[in-house]
Amino acid sequence: MPRFASLRRMNPAHASPDPRWAPASGAEHLLAGLDGAEVGRGVRLAAEVGPPNSVGARYFRAFLEVDALGRTREPVLRGLANQGPYPGFNWVEVTAFDASPYLEDGRQLEIPEAVDLQIVRALAAPVPPGGHLMLEYDSHGRRLTAQALAARVPPVATPLGAMMFAAGCGVAFRDWYISEGGREGPRKLQGFRAIDASHERARAGPMLADLQAFMARSKELDWHVQARTRPLAEATIAALRARLELPEGPPTPPGNGAELSSTRARRARRGGAEV
Repeated sequence: MPRFASLRRMNPAHASPDPRWAPASGAEHLLAGLDGAEVGRGVRLAAEVGPPNSVGARYFRAFLEVDALGRTREPVLRGLANQGPYPGFNWVEVTAFDASPYLEDGRQLEIPEAVDLQIVRALAAPVPPGGHLMLEYDSHGRRLTAQALAARVPPVATPLGAMMFAAGCGVAFRDWYISEGGREGPRKLQGFRAIDASHERARAGPMLADLQAFMARSKELDWHVQARTRPLAEATIAALRARLELPEGPPTPPGNGAELSSTRARRARRGGAEV
């Protein structure tokens, strides 16, 4: 488990308790398991659920607690979560992520990539088949993902998309790079959890073809984007080939990129999601 090596001291400031918020573990909520989730050795999330928004989704926030260091002064995560009777109605959305939070005593942390991955896994864990995870990439800690997506790197080959794929919410992606109507907040990457094994396999072919096309043109990218995204693309190509039981090599056999059946597509779109 990586250490929080970067610590800077500032004057501490304490927020007053807010009665609108309560521990997620004490509520019958989609995110109940997020409260107390281990995201590293001696590192936990302290998640709270708040009031609902205008359409019934519940606000949530999560602080980081580190043994021997303490708790972050402000949440490292803020967002919304929703539950419903159909797969597409079940989702978790992070609208703000702080990769460099301050502790209550004024010291500042830098969240390591290994802990970041476990945070994404914890957020994805309650998302059921057919649901989705949506993570913002406007914050400073997600700037490389923003640069890669702007350069048309496949979402799964970006740092954020690769973590979502590893967490099981990356069978397909949608990049919300423009907020519709100015009300959706920051730019976000939406990753879907597969409905079933057949859906997962059907989506693997198009994703593999997209990644192979990216590898062929990736040398045109800025070096710092290449250096991070090409290894992620190569790792995902290997994972998809294993999923499709393909031998090593460039060709993608026909048929693996088949579209969803009409029945599965209707199920997937319930709640407005397209996967």
